[in-house]
Amino acid sequence: MKRTGEIILSIIGMCLYALISLLGFALIALNGNEDFTNEMENIAAEDPALSGMDMGAIGDAVSAGGWYFIIVSLLSIVIGIVCLVLLKGNKHPKAAGIILIVVAVLSTLGTFFLAIISGILYLIAGILCLVRKPKETFNNDY
Repeated sequence: MKRTGEIILSIIGMCLYALISLLGFALIALNGNEDFTNEMENIAAEDPALSGMDMGAIGDAVSAGGWYFIIVSLLSIVIGIVCLVLLKGNKHPKAAGIILIVVAVLSTLGTFFLAIISGILYLIAGILCLVRKPKETFNNDY
């Protein structure tokens, strides 16, 4: 049985996870950016609730968030590749389906719903892996 739909959905999901990792790299690049620091200082000066905030700590938090998004998205991509290997040749579609569903839920929650579209694609691919059954062939020789 061909698993073209599951493979295509998984690849598109992996591409979207790659975009999220690029967002993580952009957040890391903001840490040392003077324009970002100046803008954050201006925002803190205008808002009295933010008057005691350390801008260096905010930059470090943004950088840590960037690394977090990179790690979650790269793990999702690697696990998606493992699922593609499991799907190749229709070897273990149930295992691939369960893994895709678990990764979809965990990565969507782990990225605070930023990866919801790629998570939905992984979820659909996982459900298709579990639901689609191979066509039964009958041997009329007996």
